[in-house]
Amino acid sequence: MSYSVLGEMLVAFLLIVNSSRIFFLRYERIDTLAVLSPVALFIILLQIIAWNADVISVLLLVISIISLFTNMHALVRSASRLYVDHYSPVFIIFSVIIFAGSLFMTFILVKYSPVSIKASDFNVIETKIRFKGSFAGGFTEAGYTDGTDAELYVYEPANGKSAHEIVLVGCDKRGDTESYRPYMILLANEGYTVAACDFSAQDGKWFNTIADWHIIRRLAMCISYLKDKDQFERQKDFYTFGMIREYTAMENIVSAKFGSRQFFLVSDRMSGTAAGDVMRESGGKVKGIFALDSIAEYKTPGFGCIEQTDPLLASFFGYTRDKTLFIPRYLVLKTVNVVKGGKK
Repeated sequence: MSYSVLGEMLVAFLLIVNSSRIFFLRYERIDTLAVLSPVALFIILLQIIAWNADVISVLLLVISIISLFTNMHALVRSASRLYVDHYSPVFIIFSVIIFAGSLFMTFILVKYSPVSIKASDFNVIETKIRFKGSFAGGFTEAGYTDGTDAELYVYEPANGKSAHEIVLVGCDKRGDTESYRPYMILLANEGYTVAACDFSAQDGKWFNTIADWHIIRRLAMCISYLKDKDQFERQKDFYTFGMIREYTAMENIVSAKFGSRQFFLVSDRMSGTAAGDVMRESGGKVKGIFALDSIAEYKTPGFGCIEQTDPLLASFFGYTRDKTLFIPRYLVLKTVNVVKGGKK
């Protein structure tokens, strides 16, 4: 996620340069800087496809679209090699709005940038594997030209020495694997193989609307929760059914990759009941469960380690960006105690 900030900063910079030309370009000039507007829109669209949508990227998308329409006349004249003889009052007003909005977004990007965490700094190997398939028919590793129905993220100790148990993290849908990444890296640093999966299969829908698109699903889930928290909580049975399928699919995918090993399930908020059901039906294959939301110090249950991965959302709940990784480290400490048979 921290890498996505670089692309968003680039978009904000292009929009600033594009809109600020009203201050330094006057009459009788070829308005070539107008081309920065569609470039900025193209880059932010790629950003959303690559890193999924969040509040900042959506706002930059809106500003980029406004900028494109504002610059449409200048783009046409530039393509025709015609001079722009003047800037209209409407163009100047919108350019000022875009300029101010882009400066504000730059401030937000700097102030609320995610904490940069490299797996290699913790002697951990991070692997991402794409899969195609469905919950009904199973998942197989996807080829270069295949679509993606699931993305498995695996974190392993770099020294190759891993505990027998494989830890499967069932992310609450208000988060995704990126939201729990600091926790999983630190847990792998303790000598465990840790896996989590983002599913986007056709038979795994949560909204049955456009909100099921994987690039906007997490944002849609967060909005759904914030819009009506009680209604969201009342849907736990529905989420339990979906999470049972996800845990089961993860078990099958990971077993095919690592062979027959015991699992330890980690749950968070809406995935808690599902983890218990899966363990009871596992026939001893699941060694135990650890519920992240059972730890009082973890103040953002269901959202993951947002003090590191999404400081803007954390600020909404009253928490600040944390480079010390206190909460992920504490969750790992408690997880290891439970996995080894100790107490919370």
